[in-house]
Amino acid sequence: MADANIMTNYFDDDFYRPPRPTTAGLMFPARSKLTVRGFTFAKLPAEEHWRQIISASQGERETCLLCLAMPDIWNLHDQPETVSFVDHDGKLRSHRFDYLAEFRNGSRVAIAVKPMERAEKLNFRATLRAIERDLPQGFADKVVLVTERQRHRVEVQNAELLNFFRRSPDDEADQVVLDLGRRLAGEMPIHQLIEKSGLGARAFRAVFRAIYAGVFNAEKQERITPNTIISPRKETP
Repeated sequence: MADANIMTNYFDDDFYRPPRPTTAGLMFPARSKLTVRGFTFAKLPAEEHWRQIISASQGERETCLLCLAMPDIWNLHDQPETVSFVDHDGKLRSHRFDYLAEFRNGSRVAIAVKPMERAEKLNFRATLRAIERDLPQGFADKVVLVTERQRHRVEVQNAELLNFFRRSPDDEADQVVLDLGRRLAGEMPIHQLIEKSGLGARAFRAVFRAIYAGVFNAEKQERITPNTIISPRKETP
């Protein structure tokens, strides 16, 4: 009985648990001429545990990071189930999106990631229109094409740093920063808020997370540093 109690305590504590595997419906080979498989670890609001999210290219990985940084993201499915559609030649075909994003308001967006040159060569936008027309009910509210033109380099870097900071939760620092943010009347460089908090680097990480949680406004297409200017986010009426 004593051993059972000890084991129960272990399962109830905050010991490390490995992330859950990807839920992708398609697995790529680890190495091939066409794909470079990788994983991004993420903990989404819809889930209690960290999970692996698969990507088959750097473009997919960057798109994944940008999706994870969206303040209203609820869940992100990698390589969801295939959908069938009739192409412009009248042939029945199937397509598997790279990601399916779910948002807090219940909307769902199917995401296709391709280099712009390849998308234009394949006239892929026309294909996406046919796919969107034939989507099964409830699968997604719309489809989008993401190319390198939609991924700002610095914004991706910020999103990657955000995902790194999320791996080490710090509720105390988050609450201190939130309390300071509620008293913030105008613009302020992050380093001044850090000084007010007395938490040093912990406060910087908390401010970073708070920016993407919608607590503060900041320019995300510029590198976020202690000199970045933040301001309180105004509540919409």
